[in-house]
Amino acid sequence: MKEPGSISLAMIVRNEARYLPGCLESVRGIVDEIVIVDTGSTDGTPEMAAELGARVYSFPWNDDFAGARNESLSHCRCEWILVLDADERLAAGQKEPVRQCARARGAVAHTLLVKGTATLPAGPSTQVMPFERLFRNVPGIRFEGTVHEQVASSIRRMGGVVSPSSIVIEHLGYAQGPEALERKAERNRRLLLARLAKSPNDAYACYHMGNMAAMFQQYEDARSYLRRALAADGLPPPLRAVSWALLAEIALRMGRLVEAAGCCRSSLALAPRQMAARWYLVGTFVQTKDYTAACACLREILQMFFEGAPPAALDVSVDVYVDEWRVRLITGQCLWKIGDTSSALRSFEAALRLNPQSQEILSNLALARRSVPMAASGSRPV
Repeated sequence: MKEPGSISLAMIVRNEARYLPGCLESVRGIVDEIVIVDTGSTDGTPEMAAELGARVYSFPWNDDFAGARNESLSHCRCEWILVLDADERLAAGQKEPVRQCARARGAVAHTLLVKGTATLPAGPSTQVMPFERLFRNVPGIRFEGTVHEQVASSIRRMGGVVSPSSIVIEHLGYAQGPEALERKAERNRRLLLARLAKSPNDAYACYHMGNMAAMFQQYEDARSYLRRALAADGLPPPLRAVSWALLAEIALRMGRLVEAAGCCRSSLALAPRQMAARWYLVGTFVQTKDYTAACACLREILQMFFEGAPPAALDVSVDVYVDEWRVRLITGQCLWKIGDTSSALRSFEAALRLNPQSQEILSNLALARRSVPMAASGSRPV
């Protein structure tokens, strides 16, 4: 019989000696065992894992992430399973919330928020993704998908209750630079194309192909794959909302502002508790100089994500994260454009308190504080 509240850490690794110690340190004291499946390391990762207290198993790599994940699950002996990658960390202050989840009754799984920043060709992007990373050790819960593997489908089929949490996992892997991103993308592209060769209408595969194409600014390919994903059966509302939001971002970058606004509204109709589509809608309003509408949308973002309790659960599969200081900076700029100089000044001051070193904020604030002579000269914060 499994000890109530006990937690197994389940991982698959390959050449992760650089990241593994930090990952294991982040969960020290809350996991009762560490199960690591190695898929062919050559850098001493298995030996390091054993020295750090893990039980290590080998699994011949066969281009199947779900197969390797499920091998790790088969060796877990605790009541709950926590899944991490080596380039992930349980964020500071999250240990007690994990313990509380493992003591909870009713739910078979909890979503944890995986947060990471990638340096993409279009600029840095921080994303937040809720995944079922803590779940009960029962036979019915297994990973599916040769790539971008998840347990969500198996949980839905068994009728299991998933409880959302605000526990954060920090993902470091996408901060490795463009070369590492391109290698990872090329591997994933190969596996997804093989999946689409067998099932051309695989909505998940089309979505992930579209997402990757968007990351590397291959916008026409991205639009094509995302439209295919939306036209196919089986894409759940949280992922449909993400697909529309991605189409909005692409249209915005391509200067198709009416299309971008329509995609934002389609996304928000499916998932009203997200930041991404609202942020892109702000972009369309700013570019069309509808600063009043931009201010209203920015106010929604501030109220929903920063000024009160955050949404109980994300209703999208992937959301963007925008720092509060930037939201308040853009709010100040839009308020200035509509002539509300006192509110603009307060917004710039609030932004500066959050990011005192920002030259962008300082320059806008300096101009706003000289608002009377500026009005005579026609200058405006930018």
